[in-house]
Amino acid sequence: MTDDGSTRDETDHHPEVFGPIDASALREIRDLFVDREPLIETASLDDPLNPRTLSIELADGIGEASTARFDVRWSQSNKYAFHYTDALDRNFRFDCHPKPDAPTRHFHPPPDAASRPVELSCIGVSELSLVTRAIVQLWRNAYECGSLEAVNDAENPP
Repeated sequence: MTDDGSTRDETDHHPEVFGPIDASALREIRDLFVDREPLIETASLDDPLNPRTLSIELADGIGEASTARFDVRWSQSNKYAFHYTDALDRNFRFDCHPKPDAPTRHFHPPPDAASRPVELSCIGVSELSLVTRAIVQLWRNAYECGSLEAVNDAENPP
């Protein structure tokens, strides 16, 4: 957690770990989210010509959260970060990138998605469309249950 209370991914500090962002992948992820999740209010790239992040705003959050957002990054080398945050300042993150003493595919648990400790991600697939479908499914399951407790408990979704 940073001084201002926000969480920051170590790939923000070391872009060489994550690599260049794949703009077409972000657009595909945006389209998949929009097609699959009815609570999306907006899905936009931070820069239309040279995007680094896709932000997906949701009309509702998990449990008592009134709104939520996913910030998504996908690199040209198929590394990714799907960061959830909501109006109650709860966070979790599904990542796939090298991390010392952690699996490449890992999960930063709620409530703050801290850099440590991490868990093995339940997402075992690596194809963009399957990873995105898994994230949407895991979020939707947590939303319908009204709890962040089991967000990483599925068996190799989707």
